Amino acid sequence: MSSFIYHSLHLCRYESKGTQWSKSKPSLPPGLFVEDVSGSKADDTQQTIGMSKSAKKNAKRKEKKKQQQEPVSSLANALEKTRLDNQSEANEAKGAKVMTEPAKKLKNLKKKLRQINELKAKIDSGELVNPAAEQLEKVAKKHEIVGEIEDLELELMDE
Repeated sequence: MSSFIYHSLHLCRYESKGTQWSKSKPSLPPGLFVEDVSGSKADDTQQTIGMSKSAKKNAKRKEKKKQQQEPVSSLANALEKTRLDNQSEANEAKGAKVMTEPAKKLKNLKKKLRQINELKAKIDSGELVNPAAEQLEKVAKKHEIVGEIEDLELELMDE
């Protein structure tokens, strides 16, 4: 009876033969001893012994991702410390718009001029009896836009 109590107290959970075999095999490749391995490698192998194959893959992916992010974070820190030249800082301080390609700007200005001409024709024909203040401002800017178009056309001819 005492042997029954002894065995019932020391019962372990069931492990298949494959699990027992995988636990019994060494974690290092044949011929490699623990002393030959650096401390970090030995720690890594000890941590991965109880992990499944997919868990090991995921751990490797996470480690690789961390290593890839370290250079990015150091690069980001370096970029934060860099300063722009004085001219760009002055432009940003003034709130100057970024100069777009002259051909693109010319196209946009011609579109505005076309809209102004259409609006002026509607006002003259009486289609628009009471134009809004914004519409009147737009018509008033016609001369400015024509001047800008001429400047851009000259600039494009010079190039």
